[in-house]
Amino acid sequence: TIELGGQRAVATTLFCDIRGFSTITERITPAELVAMLNEYFTAMTEIIFEHQGTVNKYVGDEIMAVFGTPLHDPDAAYHAVRTAIGIQERNAALNQARSQEGRAVFWLGIGIDTGEVSAGYIGSPMRMEFTVVGDRVNTASRFCSMAEGGKIVIGQGTWEAVRDRVESKPIGTVMLKGK
Repeated sequence: TIELGGQRAVATTLFCDIRGFSTITERITPAELVAMLNEYFTAMTEIIFEHQGTVNKYVGDEIMAVFGTPLHDPDAAYHAVRTAIGIQERNAALNQARSQEGRAVFWLGIGIDTGEVSAGYIGSPMRMEFTVVGDRVNTASRFCSMAEGGKIVIGQGTWEAVRDRVESKPIGTVMLKGK
């Protein structure tokens, strides 16, 4: 039996969101919208799974993925960053096909942060789900909000874990809402 409850864990959280999604939804039919979202979610989920991530949830056009919990992964930050790069590359290929077919293109912003979270089954006894919550999760979400289409913004902890293995450039100190 799965029970409500949680524990502290070090994890990396990734948020991926479509930029200008509301504008896109106004220009296409509901059937086209659902087909495009399913294409997007399917492609991105494959990449998350390839890099040992867990899809935590889909919220509208946003994907939340977690690396390092519930299954421990000492290289979670690197796997999350490789996932983000793979997502942007796959989306570029999908955009090329969408454009050639006269469909709307998607521009994705991605935010990633690494650190201590509370991980566990949250909800009610009638409906619960595994998730992570905490400051690092909130920060990853805020990084996603500030990432322009086609960009990936990572936090300090993530950068420290991957700096010798991925090319990146600092954006400087930023003020995040509520921080």
